[in-house]
Amino acid sequence: MTKAWRLFTQYLSTVYACRNTIKALTVREIKVRYVGSLGGLAWSIIHPLVIILVYWMVFSVGFKIQPSSNIPFIVAFLCGFIPWSLFNETLMANTQAIIKNTHLATKVVFPTEVLPLVNFLASLITHGIMLVILLGVMIFNGISPTFYNLQFLYYLLPLTIFILGLSWITSALNVFYRDVGQVILALLNLWFWLTPIVWMLEMMPEPYSFYLKLNPMVHVVEGYRNSFLHGVPFWQHPGAEIYLWGCSILFFVLGGWVFRRLKWEFAEVL
Repeated sequence: MTKAWRLFTQYLSTVYACRNTIKALTVREIKVRYVGSLGGLAWSIIHPLVIILVYWMVFSVGFKIQPSSNIPFIVAFLCGFIPWSLFNETLMANTQAIIKNTHLATKVVFPTEVLPLVNFLASLITHGIMLVILLGVMIFNGISPTFYNLQFLYYLLPLTIFILGLSWITSALNVFYRDVGQVILALLNLWFWLTPIVWMLEMMPEPYSFYLKLNPMVHVVEGYRNSFLHGVPFWQHPGAEIYLWGCSILFFVLGGWVFRRLKWEFAEVL
């Protein structure tokens, strides 16, 4: 735990020292994603809306899946899809973070460990837009926003730590093995279906749900649902919270160790 705290404080110090550079890189990343196309920032709304519509048509209209709590499928789905979308989008972008910023990665004085944070901050725009869409869908379905909705910020923190840890690993390995991106894409597709996004955790019998709960994203998704739909405070499930934070910190430390071991060889390979 001491090592994790030391790594965390060192990273925060680096982020603070490079805050202006991070801000500039984040703005540049946002412009690359949205500025210059005809739709611009509107694509950050159109893309998730299309995905939401497709899943709603297939699973709600087609398969007629209905959560046992009688909450409309579209609302339950959104609560799971929104944190997953942030995780998926950021991890895929961060896997290529070093490769796409070779001019920065080859500079000895530049702290390359902040590059994954840039993509994460840029992805928060889409995350915020989708949360607004969620609130609109909730109100349309007769579900009033409550103070508990703000609890998603609590779950966003371990999710951020988890994403950064994984991103350090994938971005560093991708410098040496360019197939890592394809492997991550395949794993994320599998990971999606092992996470209760289009299905609900209560649908699974106990032996299976126990193993599924070993997936940290299960607890993030359920946390978002508890925040927006059920009004369940996080401290009512201490075991799940300890496990979520434990996994996040573990991958943060592991990712930091892997990245620091490999970053000094980036210039030779790139």
